[in-house]
Amino acid sequence: MPSTKQTLFSQKQHLFQQLSTYSHSFASTEVSQHISIHDELDGKSPLLACELQYCVRVGSGVKGDPPVVLLDGSEPSFFTAHLQVVSNEGPEVDTIEVCEYSETTLQKYRPQSDKGTVYKAGSVLNYSFRVMEESANMMCCLSLCYSDGTFLGRGYLALDQITLLDHIALPLINETDTIIGLLACSILEIKGLKQPPPSLSPATTDYSTTLEIGHRGCGVTHTDKELFSELPCLPENTIASMETAYRHGAHMVETDVVVTQDLRAVLYHDLEIELPGKRKVPICHMTSHALEWAPTEGLIVDEKQRSQQLLLRQNEELAELQQKSKPYPYLSDALRTLPSELGLMLEVKADLPYEGAENVTYHADKNVYLDVILHDLFHNVANRNLILCSFCPDTCVMLRNKQNRWPVVLIVQGSTETYADCLDNRVSCLKASVTMATAENLHGISIFSGLLKDNPASVIESVKQTGLFTFVWGYHCCDQQFRDEMRSSEIGGIIYDRIYEENLPKKNIF
Repeated sequence: MPSTKQTLFSQKQHLFQQLSTYSHSFASTEVSQHISIHDELDGKSPLLACELQYCVRVGSGVKGDPPVVLLDGSEPSFFTAHLQVVSNEGPEVDTIEVCEYSETTLQKYRPQSDKGTVYKAGSVLNYSFRVMEESANMMCCLSLCYSDGTFLGRGYLALDQITLLDHIALPLINETDTIIGLLACSILEIKGLKQPPPSLSPATTDYSTTLEIGHRGCGVTHTDKELFSELPCLPENTIASMETAYRHGAHMVETDVVVTQDLRAVLYHDLEIELPGKRKVPICHMTSHALEWAPTEGLIVDEKQRSQQLLLRQNEELAELQQKSKPYPYLSDALRTLPSELGLMLEVKADLPYEGAENVTYHADKNVYLDVILHDLFHNVANRNLILCSFCPDTCVMLRNKQNRWPVVLIVQGSTETYADCLDNRVSCLKASVTMATAENLHGISIFSGLLKDNPASVIESVKQTGLFTFVWGYHCCDQQFRDEMRSSEIGGIIYDRIYEENLPKKNIF
């Protein structure tokens, strides 16, 4: 009787044989017609609990990574690609969709042609397909041909091996099963929510007026504080800071969420905490109880600032103020405590590759990380207006496919002297960010203020023409003249510090 290892090997070998047959014949078959799962922005259904969605990206999503490098050192910059997915029983996926985008061009998701899709240097090919979770022993194959139809090679990937993978280099194999080079791609696995949410009805957010959004509540007091000439007296990302912003006219507050080791969503800006001795520990390695004993430098204010707090928050007892000023509040507590009229722009923190930085993966299973946050939202947000956002493009794609209740916005840094360059082109290049957000049916982008200093009206208008909502963040927003210019450009929202100094009228616009 064959062993389990031998059985698996036999199954994989059978898959290789099927995929080999498909990869040699794709260029000569006719185009098939399928119903798109990316048809309409508002009609896009989130993943079911029993579904998985895979996204396979080929191209220049990350700087300096050519998709194909041959052993002779050459890098083909123009070829036709085709994706096949099979199981032991035969073809497993009826509909595989593909979109192409670059800094200047965009073709949205559509059914993949049986003749393949043309790749050009500087562009991105994004494949997307859904399967039932119980599907096992699936394998996908990317087959490549030169422009004249000559077979270039193929790369194989077993889908049950990608749980911990993100960027991967596959051996590129020719007709004689000889390795001729490497095929670089990125893989993203998205799982449906295991617990059905209370409501799937899409919420509505009013963008008819420029939203005044308090940055981390009343403003930065910890990370990046060196960029600001004056700091607020209330600690950032606390209930007290967010309530104060609301009392002084904020339509929404922007705050950051991370997940602890014991799977609690807490409001904090960084993915790490610096302990005594300048030792940094990831939040995901600390329990929520351990956070109660974590250092609070820059998060707790002194007695002079305490008196300023009381002036901002009249008729409130000191004990209550101290309780609401505690750092690391739970997301669920904030949602239950904050006024229901106050909107929330929730930034989901995620690791990204940066130039010159030690790039660490903080959460091996991004699905679990996001499901913890979404669970708190579905059970505590009620009718509050909410926008989900992240610097991480893959996080945005996952949030977009896991739910359709709240809009999802990509935060754009661009290339700037203020911050280290992100190696992901979808974050570091505004044009690439716009085309990616449009291709993935995101609802908008939030642009670093430094990218809007020159001719902001033109940039904002060009983004609007794509159908995306536009927000702005960054230290330039602390300048009154800059904010007035943003409002005159009819930007969707301005995220800024010390919102209590703006003397905004107390008005519920939602």
